[in-house]
Amino acid sequence: MSSTLFFLAIVLILSLLFLMAIKRVRDGSFYGDTFWLLPLGVYVWGDALILLPFWILVSAVCLLSGVSGLVLTRLYLIFIAVRSAYEVVYWLLHQATKDTYRPPLIHKFTSLPPREGAILYQLAHMCMLALTIWLLLLL
Repeated sequence: MSSTLFFLAIVLILSLLFLMAIKRVRDGSFYGDTFWLLPLGVYVWGDALILLPFWILVSAVCLLSGVSGLVLTRLYLIFIAVRSAYEVVYWLLHQATKDTYRPPLIHKFTSLPPREGAILYQLAHMCMLALTIWLLLLL
């Protein structure tokens, strides 16, 4: 019962933070720092557009399936490892690339500058990688 309330609270809090992130990004704070969300891999408000729904989904799955704490810890550690590796690659590439290319699936959002679109696209794929590794470990 207590884990159910915990995950419900997490889903509610993350959903409210996601709405806040949408507002902040629309107000031009895509790169606004979010130090207090660092444990979730959210470094700036733009990251929250992908990562908060990811954590909401993870929390909902945990709530509905009753996954053990060890399984959730494994996913979190995989996520942190993948997120850290992603940051290394991102910042290495950032030093050598131009900001004009728009990634697939996001190129239709013309109000989103190419650089921000690339960040969201990369984050979405990073989440897919973490989930895929996690599912492989569960099999």
